[in-house]
Amino acid sequence: MSDELVSTVRAAVESTLREQHQVLRELVQGLSPAVLNWSPGPEMNTIAVLVAHLLNAERSLVAAALGEVVERDRERWFRYEAPSALALLELIDQTEQETSKRLTRLTGDALAREWSPPIDRLGRRFSGMRWLLHAIQHNREHIGQALLTRQLAAQRGIG
Repeated sequence: MSDELVSTVRAAVESTLREQHQVLRELVQGLSPAVLNWSPGPEMNTIAVLVAHLLNAERSLVAAALGEVVERDRERWFRYEAPSALALLELIDQTEQETSKRLTRLTGDALAREWSPPIDRLGRRFSGMRWLLHAIQHNREHIGQALLTRQLAAQRGIG
């Protein structure tokens, strides 16, 4: 894969993730802990959990695209309670910086190589490119859920 193509892929992925991070910032900005930590019902996640989980997964998936493994405590993030919107904004910024640094190391070999990271609980085997696409898709899925949760909280007068 040419350096030019790798550079194009890197820029597209980074731009898309930055756009998603901006949506997250706008979503949580100004929300009270009551709204951030409210669940619409049993077996449903709070905005704080959705945001924290997707950011933690992004770290892991982007690392997987490079053939790297990062420590991940998936269950911890499904119990997360945000003390404030600021705490989530800081988590978004931290993840964005980490992802950006990681993407600078992206190579054609990493994009093409297929592997199954040992931390993938489903044992999937994808190319680096596919891990990046999965990160984007996974983020978008949970952003949609968080947006809906915010609408439900507003409709029900939470917070």
